[in-house]
Amino acid sequence: MKEQLLWLYRQVTRSQRYRLLDTLRYVGQVPVGILFYHRVADTHSNPWTLSRSDFSRQLDWLQKYFDIVDLEEAQRRVRMAHCEQPTVSITFDDGYSENADFAIPELVQRKLPATYFVSTDFVRTGASFPHDLEAGTALAPNTIAQLREFAEQGIEIGAHTRTHADLGQVQDVGRIVDEILGSVHDLEDWLEGTVRYFAFPFGQPQNMTQAAVDVVARAGLAGFCSAYGAWNWPNSMGFHLRRIHADPKLEKLKNWLTYDSRKLCEQVELPFVEPRVDRRAKRQPNNSEHCFQTLVG
Repeated sequence: MKEQLLWLYRQVTRSQRYRLLDTLRYVGQVPVGILFYHRVADTHSNPWTLSRSDFSRQLDWLQKYFDIVDLEEAQRRVRMAHCEQPTVSITFDDGYSENADFAIPELVQRKLPATYFVSTDFVRTGASFPHDLEAGTALAPNTIAQLREFAEQGIEIGAHTRTHADLGQVQDVGRIVDEILGSVHDLEDWLEGTVRYFAFPFGQPQNMTQAAVDVVARAGLAGFCSAYGAWNWPNSMGFHLRRIHADPKLEKLKNWLTYDSRKLCEQVELPFVEPRVDRRAKRQPNNSEHCFQTLVG
């Protein structure tokens, strides 16, 4: 029923959406969409799982109507004063082993870039995520070998804390640093490369704090992702990258990405000020231990 109502609403507002996109293109202010998925599989369906067929259908539609770029290029377009190309970037959160069976091979086969955010303690131990156990199904996380294979295939690996912690509830700076930079350090050790991006678990405004954002900025990371559902407008600082939930079915995604005027304005109040960072700064791999000592010292 929800799918049908969304379809009807989109049809009723179609001409308005086309006119709005034409206007945004004319003034060079087409916003950039960054999508996030969790798990693509045909078993143990839950709100954070998309079926293989639905994932393929979404990719078909996205490839038809959008320029699909990596997170760095999406960030560059956000920072540009002028953008007239409908653009999306694809990301994944958490790190589920089953994504190695279909989702990642499908992206690689289509030559589509993606950023894959991982909570590293689960990779290290093989333990299931607490939210899966609470839902009654123990799902396997990715292995180090899988992450290495993803990276070799061109998928960028990003940090997502060590324990999938709600950093909005963490007051201790030492733990914030360990969760963020500890996960960066883990990945750089395993992959022997630089980790550039961080995504906040849960990603709602209440799950982020100024202290955590400052840790990300002071560590020299290129940016961080939230997940509360918002667009990224051109001529922005682009350190904070807002994302749109793509796990629901195609009609909800179409409703978001065909420029629903109700969704273009950000409706939330953020609990932090986006830091201004030197965009020319480059992190060196495996320097998280130095950052850790600097931040807590």
